[in-house]
Amino acid sequence: MRDFTITRKGGVRVLVLGRVREVMETVCNELADAGLQVTGTVEPEEAAARYHAGEFALIAFGKGIPAPLRDRLKRGFSAQHPNVRLLDTFAPRAAWQILSALEDGPAAPPVDLAAYCRRIGYRGPRTPTLETLRALVERHTAAIVFEALDVLLGHGVDLDPSMVDRKLITSGRGGYCYEQNGLMKRVLMAMGFEVDGLLARVRWGQAPGAAPMPRSHMALRVTIDAVPWLVDVGFGGWGPSAPLRMDTAAPQATRHEAFRIFPFGDSLLVQSRPDERWWPLYELSTEPQLDADFEPFNWYTSTHPGSPFKRSLMVARTTSEGRFTLLNARLTIRRPDGDVDRRRLDVDGVEAALRETFCLPVQPAWRAAIQPAVVSDTEPAEEA
Repeated sequence: MRDFTITRKGGVRVLVLGRVREVMETVCNELADAGLQVTGTVEPEEAAARYHAGEFALIAFGKGIPAPLRDRLKRGFSAQHPNVRLLDTFAPRAAWQILSALEDGPAAPPVDLAAYCRRIGYRGPRTPTLETLRALVERHTAAIVFEALDVLLGHGVDLDPSMVDRKLITSGRGGYCYEQNGLMKRVLMAMGFEVDGLLARVRWGQAPGAAPMPRSHMALRVTIDAVPWLVDVGFGGWGPSAPLRMDTAAPQATRHEAFRIFPFGDSLLVQSRPDERWWPLYELSTEPQLDADFEPFNWYTSTHPGSPFKRSLMVARTTSEGRFTLLNARLTIRRPDGDVDRRRLDVDGVEAALRETFCLPVQPAWRAAIQPAVVSDTEPAEEA
């Protein structure tokens, strides 16, 4: 029989709903070993009729349950007992997620939504809809620029939420993928969105046939009405300027370029079309990552001598007027109509661009990183 339950004597009682018997046994046994009283079933369709929410402190839903069924079950259980705790889980981390939730953690680290919205100039609704998501992505990429000056200066990057918020929200700075998408993840979760952090293997800028890079880029999957959307406000000058559906290979137009996403081996390949052909941006793993999973990649990216951010000055900003990128001494402006303006700057010009084009609070100490980047840049402006 597909229907089964596991009940173990213990303390707090929880109900776990899933699809695969072996997975359910593994999760329930781990929870029981932790001292919980566990009931599980792999036939969730009638769970709201067979179990009463008032009997449980928490009801957990596995990712294998389709979103429409999960939403129907949540409505049914909430009608039975409005205060019951409902939790979406991912099998490899389900026991940890459930135990943490029962201990009132780990909630997404808090973020000052009012301060964030002021920072990006957003005055719209804070409801978890696609319209809200699109507006946030557009305003975020225009207001909070991509930059890794701290890495170039040898300061490293601290992913503690309070440090990220102080830098990106309070101090008017920008950041790179872990800071940008980490902040966006907390903002979206605070607004009620379903968000997963993902890892990607960058292919953009790699020589044909080059050895694969490690997975070192952070992106987000935001699920709305059972549809997965890619959100990436941390890929710099070529990242998607709008949410992209992850469940179709069809080209998706944005204000700037078209993008497409399709299965590629055990990952998804994200491509953009800035000219007459498609170019790969990165291979995206669909396995959800914990915040802790990004720490070693952030350390590697911000400290390893081979990191591109240790060698080059890279800044990017995307607005409705175009894409603005700075690579060492080369400033490039790409307009939505296809017009491209390239300029070579001196040290003073780079500082002026950082201040005026990228709206950064330029500090005197930055000159120590800017001057070598300008002097060592012998590439023609057309290469930016």
